[in-house]
Amino acid sequence: MFAVGIMAVFVCGSLTALTQMNRYAAIARLRTLALAFAQQKIDLVMTTPWNVAGTVPTILTAGTTTENSLPLDNDNYNSEAGLSSPFTSLDMNINATRTTVVSNVSARVIQAVVTVSYTYRGRTYTVSLNTLRTTDNI
Repeated sequence: MFAVGIMAVFVCGSLTALTQMNRYAAIARLRTLALAFAQQKIDLVMTTPWNVAGTVPTILTAGTTTENSLPLDNDNYNSEAGLSSPFTSLDMNINATRTTVVSNVSARVIQAVVTVSYTYRGRTYTVSLNTLRTTDNI
């Protein structure tokens, strides 16, 4: 009876630890995906051609842009690669909001701040990246 009690405590403790590790893994996965969404917009800002003699491209124009309902738990890539399983999907749909704020630092320099926010299990998470960008020529 004593051994069964010790085993029960061990099993309960192990299940609690595994559940918590799974929750941390899901949070880390969502953070990685949110950072990828932010990096995608930063890459677009950095690679858009900007000639000093021409007009400023739309994406580099000062202002705020907000994109809603970006799916963070989209596993299309896993499905295409044959890696999809019940364990690669989350138990709920997670949608993010990406906000891009572009401001003029000078006539030839802009600053872009990209913020991605999402809610998972009642808690709001936010990641943010920023960059400075100058014209392609002088």
